[in-house]
Amino acid sequence: PAWVRAFNRAAVVARAPGRVWELLLDSSQYPEPDSMPYENNRRDIVFPHRMPADSAGAARAFIDYPWMDSLTLAMALRGVEELHLGARGGPDFLHVGLSATDRVGHGWGPDSRELHDQVLRVDRWLGVFLDSLTALRGAGRVVVVLTADHGVASFPEWRQAHGDTVAGYINVDTVLDRYRAAVRARVMDPGFAPFGYREYGLVTLNRAALAGRGVDADSLADALRADLARMPGVLRVDTWRTIAHADTARDRIARRWIHMLPPELDAVVLITPREHVVFGPGRGNARHGQLSDEGSSVTLAFWGRPFRHRRIARRASTVDIAPTLARVLGVAADAAVQGRVLTEALVHGR
Repeated sequence: PAWVRAFNRAAVVARAPGRVWELLLDSSQYPEPDSMPYENNRRDIVFPHRMPADSAGAARAFIDYPWMDSLTLAMALRGVEELHLGARGGPDFLHVGLSATDRVGHGWGPDSRELHDQVLRVDRWLGVFLDSLTALRGAGRVVVVLTADHGVASFPEWRQAHGDTVAGYINVDTVLDRYRAAVRARVMDPGFAPFGYREYGLVTLNRAALAGRGVDADSLADALRADLARMPGVLRVDTWRTIAHADTARDRIARRWIHMLPPELDAVVLITPREHVVFGPGRGNARHGQLSDEGSSVTLAFWGRPFRHRRIARRASTVDIAPTLARVLGVAADAAVQGRVLTEALVHGR
């Protein structure tokens, strides 16, 4: 669209070369230390952080700095005006994805001074955005839902420094390499690929190829499961067969695996680490995607006239957003929509 091209021509990113990220507040307002060597791939770990001096490098690095969120919100507000959202006689839906917290959080970790500063900044930018939005359309006509796509685990090094003797990394490559070599020796093919390993504890078996070489995939999975379960830092190891019979109402790990993976994926070995243990070795990048609460718990906030001013402690889920908004709009949610209406959050409770 022409307005997007015009926005891009403003060349905000072109003014980024050499720009310096300094603390928003005085350093005394940040309790976090500013020199943790395990952060950000062990480079550029101390404030201030300077963007590359060349324009191409600065453009590539821009998404890793807090200003990306300010730019995104400015573009969203421009889109509201250009598309006349909220002024066309019916409800309009605007989705804004703010990525800087993810990038800063992965790089420097959730316990870092950098993420503290990023959250302070995005809070202020969201305030400006919401003030501008309500000025354009009226406070009574705006409903806001704020959430995230995932949580994040602390760096094991950070937990170790704070007295956690369990925190650490596990590396399953040694076990997988041993089994891979054994299968290749059996089928007399040094290039044979009996299984693949995907990040976050997921082993997929090449069933058709194994069957063609006379290897029973389920027996291989059971042997892998037993060996991997003995590794320090591993909480449990499942296969599709074991979680198929699990009580998913009580077994949150089985429930999360089932919801995480499509049934057609031949994921036959599922490795779950202990709390505060992540797959490694460490590479200076905070992780998520595992089955811990810290990696899957997120903020869920509703704001606007239909909602109560209160904090609700009971568990909810991001899939509850759609049916709750449908109730606010007075429309029936599609039968395929998961989740429930969060009636406890509504002013009228219905």
